[in-house]
Amino acid sequence: MMHRLFAASRPAFRAATLTRVPRRSLAAVTSDLQTPSSRLTPPPITVRRNLKFTNPLLSYRQNYPPLDNADYIRFNPTADPSFANPNQVAQFLSSVQAHFDTLPSDPHAPATTARFRQYSRAFVLPFEDKPRVYWAPGHAQEGRDITYYNQGVFNPEHESERRAMPSIPDSMRSELLEKLILTDVALCDWSVDELRHPIIVGVHFIKTAPTQEHPVSKTTPNSLHQDGHKFSFVHLVQRRNAIGGENVIAGKGGRYAGLQPSEVPSEDVLARFYLESPLDSWAAYDAKCSHYAGPVMQEVVGPEPSERSVIICDIEPMVAAVCPI
Repeated sequence: MMHRLFAASRPAFRAATLTRVPRRSLAAVTSDLQTPSSRLTPPPITVRRNLKFTNPLLSYRQNYPPLDNADYIRFNPTADPSFANPNQVAQFLSSVQAHFDTLPSDPHAPATTARFRQYSRAFVLPFEDKPRVYWAPGHAQEGRDITYYNQGVFNPEHESERRAMPSIPDSMRSELLEKLILTDVALCDWSVDELRHPIIVGVHFIKTAPTQEHPVSKTTPNSLHQDGHKFSFVHLVQRRNAIGGENVIAGKGGRYAGLQPSEVPSEDVLARFYLESPLDSWAAYDAKCSHYAGPVMQEVVGPEPSERSVIICDIEPMVAAVCPI
């Protein structure tokens, strides 16, 4: 009964609702729009001013070689006196080297690799009038502060593994370390769109320290590789009683990733060198090359400490992976 009553009322329902709105063609709709006047007022000057953009990071470039048109670069920030005076550099190195003496072992490496590390993540807002470094908080895990690191497919030894690393303590986040980070970010090749987005910086403290018990200390991965970040910078902290640790850079993008340097044709080896002095640095444009750091051994075998310690900064723009800029 109710069904028949509702069915009978359907025409009335349609008449009372759907037919109330008259049909309109596109022509009828557009005819209602006002024709714009030819005397349009210009947009506010503030809008025009936003179209111009100066890069505040350029002041950190100084005379260092940028990565704009290069596969890799080499430099030492102390070569420019505006980076810091000798006393500031000496104090910074003394503090960092002392900290590296207490660096915890890499929790994802066997003891035989004699590798030690900490990791934290930071951010730079390149559109600020005075750019600065913002440190991301870590995670509390069993009373320790840790930061997660995942290289996806770019490290075959830890493929897509979310590794928990001991975080760099607040006490080491010094003014000169942050200036080093800003210098690295300034030397990168950024588009005008990327400079309008935050920049992510992964900061690694890594020490390879061979001993009599563990005579060969290796990095990971122990082959030519790309890091998976847009740019990577390496700064030497200290090298003592150590041989090895040669840096090799191969061209042609990632063609030789996964190989040993001996397997690369000589014409595609862009450079072979060692970082010798504190803050000797080099950087890679990740998409353009692959790179390798060789194992480190003791120069004089015995109880004397040996190490090659570096600060690595991996740098990339914070943009959406699904809808990139």
